[in-house]
Amino acid sequence: MHHSHYYQNKKSKSNNKVITRIVLAILVLVLSFFFVYSIDLIIYRGKIYPNVIAIQQDIDKLNTDQAYQIIKPVAEKILSTPIIINYDDMELISIIPQEHLGASIDVIWLVNEAYTIARRGSLFNRISERISLIKNDYQLSNFLKFNENKFNSFYKQLQSKVEQPPCAASITSSRVIPAQIGITINRQELLAELQKSIIDSASVDIPNSIELPVYYEKPTISTTEILAQIGVYEIISTYETSLQGKAENAIYNIQKAAKQINGLILNPQDIFSFNQIVGPAEKEDGYKEGIIIANGQFVNGYGGGVCQVSTTLYNAALLANLQIIERYHHSIYGEATNYVPLGRDAAVFYGYKDLKFRNSLDQRIVIFCDIKSNRLVVTIYGEKALDKTIKIISQDMKTYDYDLIKIKREGAVVGEDNILQEGIPGYSIKTFRIIIDSEGERMEFLSEDRYASVARNIIVD
Repeated sequence: MHHSHYYQNKKSKSNNKVITRIVLAILVLVLSFFFVYSIDLIIYRGKIYPNVIAIQQDIDKLNTDQAYQIIKPVAEKILSTPIIINYDDMELISIIPQEHLGASIDVIWLVNEAYTIARRGSLFNRISERISLIKNDYQLSNFLKFNENKFNSFYKQLQSKVEQPPCAASITSSRVIPAQIGITINRQELLAELQKSIIDSASVDIPNSIELPVYYEKPTISTTEILAQIGVYEIISTYETSLQGKAENAIYNIQKAAKQINGLILNPQDIFSFNQIVGPAEKEDGYKEGIIIANGQFVNGYGGGVCQVSTTLYNAALLANLQIIERYHHSIYGEATNYVPLGRDAAVFYGYKDLKFRNSLDQRIVIFCDIKSNRLVVTIYGEKALDKTIKIISQDMKTYDYDLIKIKREGAVVGEDNILQEGIPGYSIKTFRIIIDSEGERMEFLSEDRYASVARNIIVD
């Protein structure tokens, strides 16, 4: 009994020593931590802690006045840097955040908020944030604000450009009305994308761009289902031209003219007339001003861009092996017409120049003409595919240099290069349609076109 009691006391004393050592060790660690923490407080007194970032600017170890001097010009820059909003691979609109969204940044609040990091809340919260700053950056957020009224106005503008309800396809005696996919802008995602893009512009010197976030809704009846009802199943031909770099008014005119053709049904031997379907394309018809060719010059005029519709349709008709009845080339070939190769354009001018072709196939066809992404696409559908291959080739192309005309200055104001008008070469070319079928290959002459040159006018003293 005596020995048992002795060993128990000895074990108890040993355990007490271990506990005492552990407590002392913990106490030393705690005191050491608070000693280090106190030193840290002294080092960064009046300064922002390391790894705090505002508008992509590292403002650590600075006082609030110094941080303000760094952040202020950055805030002004990002609020005035353009943001481009793209939709369907095309530029939809370009905005200045401060002007169009009422965007603002309270820089004083921002730097004060930066200073409070690891200095706010309970002691535990302060220590936790300070430890986190040793390992990770702290990105300040929620400092960019939009004016609600301006943002709502901007949002409604986007809605008018993009949103549309779903619409089922239908058919009349002369036209297939294509189905329309429902499109709705995702407001919350747009807001987040704009905020991110504006902040990201702090690190670049060029306009940022975002893709407009949208929801899509399928129509109840598709265009394919309607075509099947009239026995039209196959694509006979398709041709597309680029809208890249086109002015807004030109795209508007192209879309308007294309809509008047879209879904048109032609029975065998029916004749299509562009002028009859589209009309004069003047101001009274709802068309806008754009670049047109008149008297051998590129000038502004109503309906600019409509010729791209006739040209794209002409090429689709050629590839569908339709009989061309009437077609004209433009008087000159330059920037406004080079979306198509030489000899493949089709100029229209109401009352004077028309594009006409006959449905010379032994089947009903439907013509679809629409803008897809940044392309104008014409697709001709039929009851059956062609039993032949169609190719368009050009031969005997010649280039004619433009004249140089010198004009006395006499007070004329021009650029540093003294050029009044750039010169445009002239061209001549022959175009043929190659038809390959079971009987072999044959070549059909289509046209011989001569495009006039435009003189280069320069000012001389």
